[in-house]
Amino acid sequence: MARIKLIFMMLMLISMHATSYAQKSPPSLDGKWFGRLKIGATNLRIGMQISREGEGYRVDFYSLDQTPVSIPMEKVKYADNILSFEKPSMQISYSGTLIEEGTKLKGIFVQGIPISLLLERVDEFPELARPQTPKPPFPYDSRDVEYTNGESGLKLAGTLTIPREGRRFTAAILITGSGRQDRNETILEHKPFWVIADYLTRNGVAVLRVDDRGIGGSEAGDGNETSLDYATDVQATVKFLRSYPRMNPKDIWLVGHSEGGYIAALVAAQDRKIGGIVSLAGTAVSGKDVLVVQNRLLRSAQGVPKETLDWFMPLYSELIDIALVEEDLEKARLKSKTALDRRLSSAPLALRLAGPVLAQEVDAIAKQLQGAWMKFFLAHDPASDWIRTRCPVLAVFGEKDLQVPAFQNAPVMEQLLSSRPGKTYSILEYESLNHMLQHAETGDISEYGTIEETISEEILLEMLQFILGENR
Repeated sequence: MARIKLIFMMLMLISMHATSYAQKSPPSLDGKWFGRLKIGATNLRIGMQISREGEGYRVDFYSLDQTPVSIPMEKVKYADNILSFEKPSMQISYSGTLIEEGTKLKGIFVQGIPISLLLERVDEFPELARPQTPKPPFPYDSRDVEYTNGESGLKLAGTLTIPREGRRFTAAILITGSGRQDRNETILEHKPFWVIADYLTRNGVAVLRVDDRGIGGSEAGDGNETSLDYATDVQATVKFLRSYPRMNPKDIWLVGHSEGGYIAALVAAQDRKIGGIVSLAGTAVSGKDVLVVQNRLLRSAQGVPKETLDWFMPLYSELIDIALVEEDLEKARLKSKTALDRRLSSAPLALRLAGPVLAQEVDAIAKQLQGAWMKFFLAHDPASDWIRTRCPVLAVFGEKDLQVPAFQNAPVMEQLLSSRPGKTYSILEYESLNHMLQHAETGDISEYGTIEETISEEILLEMLQFILGENR
């Protein structure tokens, strides 16, 4: 009996120990987590998909307002209810504590500056609201088309939307901004070119929107293309559309966003038969001038102090000058480092203490500035192209645009277009619009995805009326 009692007591102790151990074991992290990262006036929606991987965990990180693509994290650790991970290549780190019976993670997210980030368990991430994205049924015909750029030999693919009634249509070709874009110019789940095409075609204008090289159905080039190469793609598109049934070959318009605006000027300067141009946040000054002002505005919007910018921007301008004259990457990197070392003694104390970090950033900038596209962009001044155009031009700018600032480009555009023999033009500035021509609070890039509007309805109407000749 004593032996049985002893065994029973031992079992009780084992059970109590097991229970105690189970209570101390951290709860599982498997599943989806959601939170908001407050950056200035913007709240970026953050998601994490956490799953078991061997003895540890895998963390897939989502910046839901910036891209639908996940970013796999590294150095994931979970112990004592604390989750931590890093992404050294993006200078991202996070450390959070599991609270409220495992339903929330409270911690600090770091990418440059530390920011509080509270995440909660969710069944699904919230979907982005994009109310302007067109939905069927459509009162027009939509056809996928393919043709070849005779100069490059590359196949290009796009979608042509055609009104169902009428013939000899006015037609518009949509030209994307910098970076590889699909035919809808999709960014952060916004599809501005689809919205534009839908609006114009519902109102009688045929529209052709095209995948950039290497995207969707268009063939890739060698990766060293510049805006001049993309201009030949537009020329091939114009040729294709002029021969397409029911199109008016004398009334083909070019609608370009950002880089697409000055590509439209490049093409129209050589082709006097272009019907007209709509430049949406397109540049009127050199790429170097744009990039210097753009960088100051964007860095300021991200909280960089004025004292730091006053010191850094002359260095940044010098880095651009080095890139413009130096063809060899390694020599450019060396000269850039020398420029930093020379200027570092006059830097604010915080920057002098962060010398190694600054050196990494300067090196990264030197590499970025050496790309073929970038070097052409920096050196090219679109002024001569705009002056040589003879067609009607509508140029639209947003005063909250931090990428192609209205205060820098609109006055120059006015001067250029007014000096042409063909003086039919209109320049519009909107106080509340950003680079995407959305109504915005700050204009910062981080805000693009948080705004539900894809493109201002005012711009759509102005564009339509100008193309049809109703407001020019």
